[in-house]
Amino acid sequence: MKTIVFFDFDGTLYKKDSLLEFTKFSRGNISFYKGLFWLSPYLIGLKLRLYSNEKAKIKFIRYFFKDHKYDDFNALCRNFSRTKIEQNLDKETYARFLKHLENNHLVYIVTASMPEWIEPWSNQFDVSVIGTKIEVQNNLLTGNFSTKNCFGIEKVNRIKEIINLDEFDEIHVYGNGKGDLEMLALSKLFV
Repeated sequence: MKTIVFFDFDGTLYKKDSLLEFTKFSRGNISFYKGLFWLSPYLIGLKLRLYSNEKAKIKFIRYFFKDHKYDDFNALCRNFSRTKIEQNLDKETYARFLKHLENNHLVYIVTASMPEWIEPWSNQFDVSVIGTKIEVQNNLLTGNFSTKNCFGIEKVNRIKEIINLDEFDEIHVYGNGKGDLEMLALSKLFV
């Protein structure tokens, strides 16, 4: 029986929002909180549903990372992954993650976050990350995405772009946020 498993990252496998944690880690607390102050109209707009998740996230990425060298960004991502992810994993979900790997299930992490700071950690398990891709031109971050924000229905679209789900007898999905609802509907279990 072939089994595939999809884990959301932020708030599911990882206890926190990794975009916020990575930004704090890479920019420092003072710069981070100053940025949140300047971005507060967009963040409030997001909460009031005046701005989409994608639009608010692009504003956030532009403010903190636009025109940063991609090589430097990647070095920060690797350092964050190596030093911060393990200590913030949800123990129960992580145990399930490891159990699926032990059972030789095909496991993916599907996230609205950027793969750059998750993959250095997930690569040790040979687990691929499907996430929001940040746009790079001439080794500089543009502050835009090169894909749609991997949130909601886009998670399903991105999964189906690379995986034929009909090949699997069981599909397990782990997620607990509003951006995971469509992905959760993919679940197919036979007990």
